Amino acid sequence: MSTLPADALTTDGGIVSIRPVIPGDRQAIAALYDGAAPENLRLRFFAQPTAATLAAEVDRLCRTQSPHFLAMVGYEGAELVGVASCDRAGDGPRGDFAVFVADRHHGRGIGTLLLEHLAARARRHGITELTGEVLPSNTGMLRVAREFGPDGRAQVVQGIVDVTVDTGDVDCLDSVIDVRDRVAERASLRAVLAPATIAVVGAGHRPGGAGHEALRALQEYGFTGRYYAVNRSGAPVAGTPAHRALRDLPEPVQLLVVAVPADQIAGVLRDGAAAGARAAVILTGLPGPDGHRRRAELLRLARSLELRLIGPGSLGVLNTDSGVRLHAGLLPVLPPPGGLAIAAQAAAVALAMTEHAVRTGFGVSSLVSLGEKADVSGNELLSYWYDDPATTAVALHLTSFGNPARFARLAGALSRHKPVLALRDPRAPAAVDALFTQAGVIRTENLGELMDAARMLVGQPLPAGRRLAVVGNTAGLATIPGLGDADVLTELGSGAPAAEIAAAVESVTGAADLLLLVITGTRTHPAEEILAALAPVVDRHPALPVAAAVVGAGDPPPRLGARGVPVYDLPERAAQALAHAAGYARWRRTPPVAPAGPPGLSPPRARSLIAMALTEGSGRQPAARTAGILDAYGIRVAGRRPDSAVHLVAATVHDPLFGAMVLLGEGPARLPGEWAVRLTPLTEPDAAAMCRTLRRAPLLTGSGGTALRDLLLRLSRLAENHPEVAGLDLDVLAAPDGLWVHDADLRLAPAGQEPDPALRRLRGPDSC
Repeated sequence: MSTLPADALTTDGGIVSIRPVIPGDRQAIAALYDGAAPENLRLRFFAQPTAATLAAEVDRLCRTQSPHFLAMVGYEGAELVGVASCDRAGDGPRGDFAVFVADRHHGRGIGTLLLEHLAARARRHGITELTGEVLPSNTGMLRVAREFGPDGRAQVVQGIVDVTVDTGDVDCLDSVIDVRDRVAERASLRAVLAPATIAVVGAGHRPGGAGHEALRALQEYGFTGRYYAVNRSGAPVAGTPAHRALRDLPEPVQLLVVAVPADQIAGVLRDGAAAGARAAVILTGLPGPDGHRRRAELLRLARSLELRLIGPGSLGVLNTDSGVRLHAGLLPVLPPPGGLAIAAQAAAVALAMTEHAVRTGFGVSSLVSLGEKADVSGNELLSYWYDDPATTAVALHLTSFGNPARFARLAGALSRHKPVLALRDPRAPAAVDALFTQAGVIRTENLGELMDAARMLVGQPLPAGRRLAVVGNTAGLATIPGLGDADVLTELGSGAPAAEIAAAVESVTGAADLLLLVITGTRTHPAEEILAALAPVVDRHPALPVAAAVVGAGDPPPRLGARGVPVYDLPERAAQALAHAAGYARWRRTPPVAPAGPPGLSPPRARSLIAMALTEGSGRQPAARTAGILDAYGIRVAGRRPDSAVHLVAATVHDPLFGAMVLLGEGPARLPGEWAVRLTPLTEPDAAAMCRTLRRAPLLTGSGGTALRDLLLRLSRLAENHPEVAGLDLDVLAAPDGLWVHDADLRLAPAGQEPDPALRRLRGPDSC
């Protein structure tokens, strides 16, 4: 059983390391109880415990762990802050739990964190229900149990409250855990994006140096808090008072901006933590062949100091809120305030996005240059921006995912309220596309397309449908990609006066869900004149999404009218932006659906068969055992081969990072682009969408189509519930009147240690 710690955030943004109890914890556990107040001990033991009682409890918690006894501890730095345990009677799914938190750490969510991690560990041993006895006056523990998940139950028996929490339904737990996570992430990242005090360490006197320029950035942007320079000489920098060491500062600082050589970063973090810092933006990079090791060491240090890190190799952070005015970094140009939040790993991408925003006058709420992403990732920022009132859309450039299942949940929840856009990496595996699709993320092929779509989605209404009207003063609009299928296409010719174009636009507004204006300027009818006539028309219809494409204007304005309709330089770009808006609106209108669980599943039977199989070795399994495991999930292998059926392959694979995936394709070859891929757990709409991608999908109507969707859902549950299923290929024959699985190839392997999707934890040093 692994004893590696999992770092997690408390509700106030602190960092607690949680792991199984080891013999070396005995002294700390004894001290935890010895230092507890009598009332806290009474609530735990139902009476004032004797020294013998406490000694017996320490012995119980420190005994050898097994599938019948589990115990977890939580440390904040070197201090033990809580312990949780589970005792299981027999081999059933129920275990008795107990949680104890140090007096001065009550109310920080530590008990809930311990219970979450205990439940995740118990799930791996088949324990799906935790029960406990609580005194009615123990309101803190009752709250922990009540808030743990939606299926918690409590009843009073002879003056004692019996509480039960269901740990087996991960799908139900996800939503409540994510809410708790958002609260903790926002508290943790407040020191990054809204600090009250900042120290720039390495702020030299020479212009052009990273520290000097970062300090000047704070000055010039008008940071509303207080900031200090730290350098070896202690001499002022650009009029800002300086100190030779962080310990010399007149007050604690919340954020460090670090611009020192790589070998000095660790010392700065230690000194900064001693000076009260909660976060650091590290501008210095750690490239080279040993970069992974150095980032891991840096993260281990930061965790021990309870610091959050941006970078290394970051360009800095930006918050345009007038109450903050934070520019802690090296961005050469700054966009105006607005609704788009940006997270980018590559510095070039962050620069390109800001330059595009400046060029088009498009507003940004905040920007985080993640750099080498040792700590803070896109997942944490999604949580932060979920409740950020200044952010109305999020743009992401991520080259890696630490916990894809968690990203899918966070991005999916955020997409229900705010558009999430992402730059698609053509080198990324198909699983990334599946991840984005299932989470409602708007994928774009390049930066220009991403920013074009963002302009259409920030500050503009979402379309109510897909009816597109195109009005232009040029011939041949139907030949332009994206415009030929318009529901209304009005071509007025280049000689049409501005008033006539405006009247034509007014006439189509009632028949459109989206409106595209294609304006061509000439010497006789300047584009500026036409745009001036169109502005009041689009302003009269604020609920109608409008985009404009203007050519022949030299330097057209970036926006049209008081409502700020985006203006593009090419019709294709405008049409594509409208298409993204329409697709996102359609996804938003589709109500969320819980992952489907078909009837007749027997996970315990499959688990027993898989365990028995692995005692004899991993790899490809014999036909009889394969059939037995599939039968536990209602999948029967039959020999019938109807001549008129479509030949298909349905499969599952287990990726060490993305977890279980379901695939569906035609023919035996897994060729790129010819397979539909989804991550588990599948919903019924997911299964239906996979079937629609097939070339011969029209043949799969009636009971055959229904059976195929049901098969995909069963495969999803099988792969999700049993990570030992390394791969499964089914040869499937589908016809309108039914479906037959006529061959199955199952491969088993011991389960890996991929992240538990229902567990709150920060990324570990091994993922740097």
